[in-house]
Amino acid sequence: MINLYLCWGLQISYNIMIYVYANVGVHHEVEKLFQAMQRQDCLPDSSTYLSLVKAYTESLNYSKAEETIHSMQSKGISPSCAHFNILLSAFIKAGLIDEAKRVYEEISTFGLIPDLICYRTILKGYLKYGLVEEGINFFESICKLIKGDKFIMSVAVHLYKSAGMENQAKELLSSMNKMKIPFLWKLEVGSAVGVKVP
Repeated sequence: MINLYLCWGLQISYNIMIYVYANVGVHHEVEKLFQAMQRQDCLPDSSTYLSLVKAYTESLNYSKAEETIHSMQSKGISPSCAHFNILLSAFIKAGLIDEAKRVYEEISTFGLIPDLICYRTILKGYLKYGLVEEGINFFESICKLIKGDKFIMSVAVHLYKSAGMENQAKELLSSMNKMKIPFLWKLEVGSAVGVKVP
């Protein structure tokens, strides 16, 4: 019984250290801790992998982050939308919209249904990079799945307006008003166009 408690305590300690290092940017230490954790026969859990994905994306090692998500299933751990959201956000931030779309489409192959954060992240990318038609198509494909999300609905209004689809924009604004959902005026279509990404 003591061994079980000891391993559980070590797992928590490792998870905390890996999380902290991933969030403060000491990415090279994260992998060392992960390897030390495995050497001590402490099994990583979903939280461990979440921190690993964060560390890899923060260090711009997207392929390693994606590989980490894929390796989870072989360890008997199912990735969650949170794991994918970190990768989606990193791709959007880097301007790698096609990669973000590819990963988004891959989520369902893991038996997951994209969550609200996935939807917001993809729409944010379309908005920032001025991909109006793609953004409208995406919004129209998910609009029945969301319920009154002010960010998503506001992005859609901005995209409709940018496309010259004033009737759809007015209709959506009217729906937002009826549901008492505030409109986000400061969003800007194409705010990242021409901005150099790392």
